[in-house]
Amino acid sequence: MSTLHILIITVMTRSLSDHDPLEDQANMSNVNIELKIISVSDSDPSKETEPDLQPRAGGGLRGSTASTPKKTHRRLNLSGATDLGDSDEFDMKEELTESELPFAKFTSAAQQLQVRPTCSNPHFANKAFRKKMSNPFEKVPKRNKSFPSLNMADAENHFCSKLYHTKRRVLSLKDYHDEARAMRDIGKFLAQPIVLFKVHHTLWEDIVEEMIVRLSKEKPELNLAIKEAMNSVISKDADFVIPECIQGITETAHGPITEQSFIVVIGNTNAVTENQVIMCLLDHPFNFGIGAEEIRFICVILCPTKNKHTKSGIQVARTYATLLSDDRLRHNLLNTRCPDEFAHEFELECTRIHKEHEKREREANMSMRSRQVKPPKRRKWLPGLDMWCDVKRRAKHYFSDFSEDIRDCTSIQKIISTTFFLFFSLLLPAIAFGVLAGTFTDGKIDAKTTIVSQALAGLLWGFFSGQHLVVIRTTIPVVIYTRILYTISLNWGEDGSFFFTFYAMAGLTNGFFLVMYGIAGVSKVMVYCSRSTKEIVDLFVSIAFIVDSVRYVSNEFSIFYCFRPYSTNDTLNTVSLLTGESAGNACFPTKPLLDLLLLLTTVYVGVVIFNFKYSPYLNADKRVMVADYALVVATTVGAVMGSYFFRRIDLGKFSVDEGRPVFGVVSFVTPSICALFVAIGLGFVMSLLFFMTVNISASVINNPSNKLQKGPAYHYDMVLIGIINSVLSLLGLPFVHGSLPHSPLHVRALADIEEHVENGTLSEKIVYVRESRITTIISHCMIGVSILMVPYPLNLIPIPVLYGLFVFLALTSLKDLQLWERLVLIFTEQSLYPPFHYVRKVPQKIIHFFTLLQILQLIGLCIITFGSSVYLKMLFPLFIIFLMPIREKILPTLISERHLQSLDGDH
Repeated sequence: MSTLHILIITVMTRSLSDHDPLEDQANMSNVNIELKIISVSDSDPSKETEPDLQPRAGGGLRGSTASTPKKTHRRLNLSGATDLGDSDEFDMKEELTESELPFAKFTSAAQQLQVRPTCSNPHFANKAFRKKMSNPFEKVPKRNKSFPSLNMADAENHFCSKLYHTKRRVLSLKDYHDEARAMRDIGKFLAQPIVLFKVHHTLWEDIVEEMIVRLSKEKPELNLAIKEAMNSVISKDADFVIPECIQGITETAHGPITEQSFIVVIGNTNAVTENQVIMCLLDHPFNFGIGAEEIRFICVILCPTKNKHTKSGIQVARTYATLLSDDRLRHNLLNTRCPDEFAHEFELECTRIHKEHEKREREANMSMRSRQVKPPKRRKWLPGLDMWCDVKRRAKHYFSDFSEDIRDCTSIQKIISTTFFLFFSLLLPAIAFGVLAGTFTDGKIDAKTTIVSQALAGLLWGFFSGQHLVVIRTTIPVVIYTRILYTISLNWGEDGSFFFTFYAMAGLTNGFFLVMYGIAGVSKVMVYCSRSTKEIVDLFVSIAFIVDSVRYVSNEFSIFYCFRPYSTNDTLNTVSLLTGESAGNACFPTKPLLDLLLLLTTVYVGVVIFNFKYSPYLNADKRVMVADYALVVATTVGAVMGSYFFRRIDLGKFSVDEGRPVFGVVSFVTPSICALFVAIGLGFVMSLLFFMTVNISASVINNPSNKLQKGPAYHYDMVLIGIINSVLSLLGLPFVHGSLPHSPLHVRALADIEEHVENGTLSEKIVYVRESRITTIISHCMIGVSILMVPYPLNLIPIPVLYGLFVFLALTSLKDLQLWERLVLIFTEQSLYPPFHYVRKVPQKIIHFFTLLQILQLIGLCIITFGSSVYLKMLFPLFIIFLMPIREKILPTLISERHLQSLDGDH
């Protein structure tokens, strides 16, 4: 059996910071030493031996013990260090003799003897000790020890300070209709509400103390013992531990996480005879620790230690936790301005929840009775019936779309910031797409016509659409298809005179089929459009942005950089250097390098400002506001660099046909039969593209996680988008359709968002969205006015900056793509995988296999779209349609349905 002796020496003497060893030896007789030896044995840890030690006249020790423990050769280290940090160590046996103790070197009023492992060579130990005693002030070289010094301070560093016991269980939400006690508890609280409003404290003890003191003041008849009440909600052993509390759990894309915005604390105490409730709204989020890092609402329940089950602390806490788990109530409470409004919102929420429970019970009873009588009749299909249901659903909310969300300052600020966000995020890409379309159509469609198209279509959509939060605009697939139409039209007119006739015929056919899709209710097939299909299309759009930007830079280098070997025919003159124009075979390497510099600068500035919302600076609202103007700031920086600092170099500016009227109907040329059928075929294929993009954008907007209240309008919106594109075709303007990522960004700009951090992952939750038409209408009015700024001053924006916007839009749209997340996981160390829900539920090889299948589909879409064959490019909308049967019929044969649901389900 091994025994551990811990010796604690307490020395009471004067300060020895500036001491003399000889003087210390002379004065040791005046030193009072208390020595306590604790013997801890493996066989009987309770035994202790305490010798009675008294100082001798000669400075030694004398003492006696009741029993003498078994002697061992365990070595002890009596160490001391001066105030300069040097140390002097010597080894000594456990028995301290009268002649040995005076040579101990002390540096403070208290020293500890440290236990060291036993030396395996006692002879060496005795020899070292005798050598040290012969000259106590000479340092002995330290022996090589296999174990470090073990003292009490070091030992404590290897252990936790305390243990924390956690016991969790899941509780169901309170049913206010079935459990009558819940409404009575809330009614009792509302009769005399105790609410602390906008509390600024940053310590849990101060918050609790203020809440208990307020309760004592509001209800003096309780004769509340404040200290005892505080101890019931503050752990006696650790202030950072809350003895008992209830929080909410929310299902997110990363799995269940704790709702960190509220906490209900339960305190069982004899200080009260009946349940007492105190509410507190903090001015800023409060960090309670892991799982409760952003608390804004605190509810303290004080309950008697002995109470019936229905009145117990857990049951009362369930009542208030159910209320606070409603994000609509929390949103309304945060916007209150005084405790009375706070209590009033509580009362309204209770009434609303009670009515919802009653309505749900009535509907359940009616459905049960109807099933008992006879099965419901299946509704007959009628053309336009689904569209008519959309109209009825949205018509009752039409006027509230203008007036409902402009009543408070926060909503007005959101609407203003969102309006400017839409204006800049639609105007600048419209110019960029116009420039790109102009290069493909020899200026037939340019930046001016694109701006006119965006303004006209946006105003029609803002006033008459069903789901007005969807953003419509000209996109890169439209530009690609416009290029196809122009290339094919050259077969009937090499000078491009037949283009607008061919363009209008294809556009009218496209509009006709879109109207038919809406009337027939074809949008119902979108239930087979899974998340993977949407993400393949989104990533394809991002790749198309980058491909066009790379093509532009590559073309600039091929023209001006002169990769061919230098010959005497090449000239490098000052005129070409300053103007940027190629004079014969002149090389001008400065221009492509500056083009690349401006493009990368625009991308870098935009991405940095866009990511500012994820930084710790300012508060959440201000960070989001700064990030909303990333595109504007990036364009401004690029324009200033290109138009001012490099103004002597012609970097290229977009041009428009100023002689063309803003609105002008297309002059039709009599087409041939062949051209007519080709236009109809192209219009049909293009309608499939528009059908997919409009429905995908609408489905993303109407996702339940966005908390929209007024319902969708898929079929009606399809009819409207067909009418709008028919009008644009007759005017010779670019087509428009639903846009990603602008549509979800529009929703987020109008939303109140809660952010939570759990397990190192940031999750965001939309609480409320302002479904206002004002942002769409005003922003497109501003875009219409900006036509007056074409060409000047908008043509001050260099063309490389516009292509930089393409890359910026491509990169920023990757953030919310699960496909991109899983693609990154392929190159990520497995131990560093984020805690995504599919990582926990699906084996790693199946995750990568599913990702590679999506990549193969994406590669096929890119080959068709970016290939050299014009006729092959016509089929890329059909390939997008075929992505749905691939997902529904082929993938289930390769991957189990359970794993597909985790990887491709809506979370």
